[in-house]
Amino acid sequence: MVCIIRIRWRWISTIIGTIAGNLLGGGIVAFGNATGFLGVAVLGAIWELLVLTGMHMVVTMPFFLLFFEQGYQSGAILGASCATWACFGVALGAFLRMKKKEDKSMSLGFFISGIIGGVTEPTLYGLCLQHRRCFIPLMLGGFAGGAYMGIANVCQYVLAGSNFLSVIGFTGGTTANLVNGVIACILSMVVATVATYFIGFSKEELEA
Repeated sequence: MVCIIRIRWRWISTIIGTIAGNLLGGGIVAFGNATGFLGVAVLGAIWELLVLTGMHMVVTMPFFLLFFEQGYQSGAILGASCATWACFGVALGAFLRMKKKEDKSMSLGFFISGIIGGVTEPTLYGLCLQHRRCFIPLMLGGFAGGAYMGIANVCQYVLAGSNFLSVIGFTGGTTANLVNGVIACILSMVVATVATYFIGFSKEELEA
């Protein structure tokens, strides 16, 4: 009886999660269409929070469907790329700011796992959750890059990875599209790096 209840609950929770994810994804699409570049900026600011909760996998499904229908992606979802690069920046800023050798080594490892491996969870769980102020630079970087990407009306024509090769996704259109896409990603990382260096840690955290 207990096994049946558990199976039914998993089945129900899966359905609820799928429906919620589709509604959230559809809401993001609608929000992006209604707000223009601001929608890209806002999603760039909050995307890694979705990654932190695991909701990003479900949210991306409506956008994948749009990509396969249109042959390209535009709008709010491109903020996710900026958020990823902002996460790289947080790890890099922590490496530059932290004083202890072990902390610097750990932060460098987070940076490498992100920009080479395309995995941002180590930075989120190992750095941001331990030093909550790092969420501010993370969101600032994603917002800044997302705003630029939205204003420049960048499109993604190739489904690329989430590491430094993600900029390949901006090829296939005009040269300006590629250049603006790269600028937006680098802007996200630079803003997050600088912000992390200056406001990502308290004195107590640096001296602990």
